[in-house]
Amino acid sequence: MIRLTSCLAFGTTITLLLGLPTPVSGPVPAPLLSGLVWRNVGPFRGGRISATAGAIGEVGTFYAGTPAGGVWKTTSAGETWFPIFDAVTTVSSIGALDVASSNPNVVYVGTGQAYGNDGDGVYRSADAGKTWKHLGLDATKRIGAVIVDPRNADVVLVGAQGGRAKDEARGVYRSTDGGVTWTKSLYLGDSIGVSRMAIAADRPDVVFATTRLTGVPPTPASGITPRGTPRPPDAPTGAGLFKSANGGGTWKELTGGGMPRFSGMAAVAVAMNTDAQRVYLITNDGLYRSDDGGTTWRQMDPSDKRIRNAQGGYNCGVLVDTKNPDIVYTFATTSYISTDGGNTFTGF
Repeated sequence: MIRLTSCLAFGTTITLLLGLPTPVSGPVPAPLLSGLVWRNVGPFRGGRISATAGAIGEVGTFYAGTPAGGVWKTTSAGETWFPIFDAVTTVSSIGALDVASSNPNVVYVGTGQAYGNDGDGVYRSADAGKTWKHLGLDATKRIGAVIVDPRNADVVLVGAQGGRAKDEARGVYRSTDGGVTWTKSLYLGDSIGVSRMAIAADRPDVVFATTRLTGVPPTPASGITPRGTPRPPDAPTGAGLFKSANGGGTWKELTGGGMPRFSGMAAVAVAMNTDAQRVYLITNDGLYRSDDGGTTWRQMDPSDKRIRNAQGGYNCGVLVDTKNPDIVYTFATTSYISTDGGNTFTGF
């Protein structure tokens, strides 16, 4: 199964969820693949999709979060969807969600979406979405990432962007008791939040997180700097890439050779079967790849303007196949696939 978690274009209800049965042996014959086409599988609730996740071991079960419509679930691979978050009346904006690989009944939801409404923290379900328990972190406002340790459903990381004004409720929060208590393991100040996080399920102790400037300085007239206000070229962006080697307990910023100075929202993905060495990073400038765990980077096909963030990261995403590290997907206002490690891309 491939989990596709990305921002999609405004006004789009497509959820890109690809569930593939494990092959018995050998490659899939090309004539079989040629008959596959993408189609809209909903949920048909309007707006866009802000988060998706699949339930490992439960074929056809997926969850989708929306910026203003709560959480939806399908058990039929998208043929039918039903809302499962309506009992929570305090918030409907979803920024991130994840299903525990070790226990598909455990689902975590982070509320508040990057460019949408504010949320009120984290929720957990222990019965596959039938009921929900609020786990706190109310002040985080907007949560961009939730990662559950594939070995233990009680170990969870939350990447918080924080509110639109300066505050301290942003960074990476970590819990080892199912959200009963939280420890802030990465904090970069009152204006820098966490946008995205990624792990490889076969090396879950290695975690990557991207950051961005989210608590903007106030202006005397309005109290908040208008979105899109130009900043000087050398102004601090707050954007960076951090790595943890102990499951999110401690972090180190990566500034290796070839990494660009980027701004806005960036996305990151880690390839399985590479000892967490193959990493992809997508920015406003393009797609970058590391083959040594983030020590050095190179830009992939700089001439292809399609494989970069759209609208300054409003639409963004990079994902890598769970079996083949050379198959990588990029998501912006449109979607592309590479089968040669990011050297060339085609639309799909």
